Amino acid sequence: MTSGVRAVARCSRAVPALRAVAIASVLATSVGTVATRANAETAPPAHAVLVIGGGAQFRDAMKIALSPWQLRVVPVDSAPPRPVMPRAADEARALAQQYGATGLVWVAMEQSEPSLWVYDAATDQVVTRKTSTAPPFDAPTAAAAALTVKTLLRASTVAPVEERLGAPAGPPGPPGPPGAPSAESGWPLPNDVQSARTSQSQREGQVGDDEARDRAASETPPRPDALVRAELEVQGRTLANTIDTRVSAGGSVWLGAQRRLGLAIDASFGPGLSVTEARFSGRFSEVGVAPSIRLRLPISRRFVLEPRVGTSLHATSIDGVAVLAARPASTSRIDGSIDAALALDILVTPTLGLAVDGGVSAMLRYQRYIVESESIFELRPVQGFLGLRLTTSLL
Repeated sequence: MTSGVRAVARCSRAVPALRAVAIASVLATSVGTVATRANAETAPPAHAVLVIGGGAQFRDAMKIALSPWQLRVVPVDSAPPRPVMPRAADEARALAQQYGATGLVWVAMEQSEPSLWVYDAATDQVVTRKTSTAPPFDAPTAAAAALTVKTLLRASTVAPVEERLGAPAGPPGPPGPPGAPSAESGWPLPNDVQSARTSQSQREGQVGDDEARDRAASETPPRPDALVRAELEVQGRTLANTIDTRVSAGGSVWLGAQRRLGLAIDASFGPGLSVTEARFSGRFSEVGVAPSIRLRLPISRRFVLEPRVGTSLHATSIDGVAVLAARPASTSRIDGSIDAALALDILVTPTLGLAVDGGVSAMLRYQRYIVESESIFELRPVQGFLGLRLTTSLL
């Protein structure tokens, strides 16, 4: 009987100890679970995008635009990379490595022209796009700029794989009722917030389509210049001691994939020059044909330099009256020249150009016209010209 009582006493003493162990185990499990949930809720996304410049409105707009992609937007007060390649890529790479970021977005000013720049750390590539408004941006401009940046990021590895350009689109899910939990936060959204996000998504889709078309156009190989061109030019030429007004018309054929080398021929004519001396009164006239070899050297989108060299064949004639003898006097000659010229072509439209053209011609023979042993007219051995040329593309 005594031993039985002792066993019960031992068992009674063991119950509080077991109960304490169980409570401690439950508390430890709960604390671990709460800590795990806290860490999961407070841990930042794995990817970060640095934002430099643009103002507070731009930074807030970037956070809203990139929040569906789980990208952490980190504003940085550092000086932006200089908008000159390859220095921009080098400085952007250094900042991305310093902060451990996958991308960098900054607003730069170069000669009073603002531009958006985007850097992809994985591919070490930089993309830029001009903007019409200088920072700091107001709210509408900041929202538009953020959507432009998001579209540029779709062409980089910063965007999630399913959001990149060319990624297959999944089937859309069924729309939820107003106030249903959102996919981003898990909490119901007010109706006005849902309407705002819907409007933003529509604007983002429209801007994204426009940016995608612009990007596709920019990646399209440039269209080669025309194969055949026609031209008409009015010029002044220093034939003698005065300026001869001339008109030339011709055409050119351009060779190669980019149409940089051309073969051309022009014919020129004019009203001629009046020759009045004591022994002669008449008129000098000339018709010329000039084949040439040309180059087209683009210096910008609308300006092209066009140097050329060639030869010319000049058919000259002088016709009048020998005053003292009172009889007709006339003669004709054929002469040649070596020509060099340079034109600055301004592309008014893709098929129409306006050029300032100038050059010199070295005559192969010295021409002097004599009546009764006295010179009445002489041509310059080196003749210069300056003209205005209109060019149009035929093919």
